[in-house]
Amino acid sequence: MLFAITDIETTGSAAAGNSITEIGICLMNGTKVIDEFHTLLNPGVSLPKSIVALTGITDDMLENAPTFEEMADRILEFMGNAIFVAHNVSFDFSFIQAEFAAIGIKWHPKRLCTVKLSRKAFPGNRSYSLGNITRELGIVNDSPHRALGDARATSLLMISCLNHLEEGTIEKMLSKAEPEVFLPNHIDRKEFDALPAKPGVYYFHNEKGKPIYIGKAKDIKKRVRSHFGNDKESARFQAFMTEIHHLDFRETANELIATLLEDAEIRKHWPKYNSAQKSKTDKFIIIEYLDQRGYLRLAVNRLQKSTRFIKSFASPVEARNWLAQMALRFEIDLRLLGLDALPSDAQLPETEIHNSKLSKALSVAMSEEPSVLLHSTGRSRDEFAFVWIDKGNLKGFGFVPSTAIFNDLELLEDYVELLPQTEVNSYVVKNYLKNPKGLFRTQVPSYADVSAKMK
Repeated sequence: MLFAITDIETTGSAAAGNSITEIGICLMNGTKVIDEFHTLLNPGVSLPKSIVALTGITDDMLENAPTFEEMADRILEFMGNAIFVAHNVSFDFSFIQAEFAAIGIKWHPKRLCTVKLSRKAFPGNRSYSLGNITRELGIVNDSPHRALGDARATSLLMISCLNHLEEGTIEKMLSKAEPEVFLPNHIDRKEFDALPAKPGVYYFHNEKGKPIYIGKAKDIKKRVRSHFGNDKESARFQAFMTEIHHLDFRETANELIATLLEDAEIRKHWPKYNSAQKSKTDKFIIIEYLDQRGYLRLAVNRLQKSTRFIKSFASPVEARNWLAQMALRFEIDLRLLGLDALPSDAQLPETEIHNSKLSKALSVAMSEEPSVLLHSTGRSRDEFAFVWIDKGNLKGFGFVPSTAIFNDLELLEDYVELLPQTEVNSYVVKNYLKNPKGLFRTQVPSYADVSAKMK
């Protein structure tokens, strides 16, 4: 088995928008280095001062160096079918693959990471950076931050790893299904193995335990695995993979709870790598307010973050139709619902009479909204999972023992995890009320009405 142990120097930290300035390769047969390859490469751009300070490579040194395209055939020939090895292999791999792709060459070698090999061979170290782990093992690197010097040091590290690993470890790690192959360097395999193949919400934490990404899935393990199967070149993706130190999850028993919990958790933590909420929402809302003359009024507004609202709709037409029906049914002045012009000299109903009538109309209209439980089997056979919708609005979710009286509202209150009403979960709830998607639907009294009777 041959290994092409490689190190590169570059113009920046991510393959996208940057180039290789130096490459060093040590061809190793498992016990010793049998050949070496090294060359500087002209990236076609001036080097940043920080790169010059780190590597000692200057623009003058690269001025007459060949380009990657000019050396591509020699690099391919030297590597042959050897297994590509590097310390933090995804970094070196992404740059070399991008350079090959730019000249129309597809390059997909088997690859190994000596960071992961080191963790397996020498567990318990505080740091597995190349400088620290080689220093711990007494490996001398005469040219740190230069491609051939680091490739030679990585080769000696590789030999040390092979001497401490069980037979068959390399073959196992070369399997694409093996977690050590695809997991980011800082993640403990035990955390990945603990992920369930069930619905829920998953969390990627940084070194300090802060969530940097939160997602939902029908199958948590499969979804988390999919994050790590890409060789993306962007600086953002590379930084994301580097920052992930821990995995965590919450099982939710069904996809509805996963969707609602994901929305709440993102709003609670605002993780660094979550884009703005992309879930579908209703775009128009009915708001309630008092005008300068003391009239209680309703109006259609475009949805804005954190705005409190009575109901939401997909279009302004739907919202106005709902208001028009309110006006007709309860004899509310159209002008005070934003459905007609309001001249300054217009005769309006008395303030108290109108406000009382509109308040009662809203109370009646909202009481007609459904109060239901959407439920399924829980996270185990011993419980039920439920989402509590009270008068059309989300109250929360929870899990109750399967022996409990399921629609006992006092009992549910003890188990419910309250969630705020948002534009996302309002949309989700509305659609699940139309189509429960395999969940059971049980009608329950309004919680407010039951509480009022108890008092």
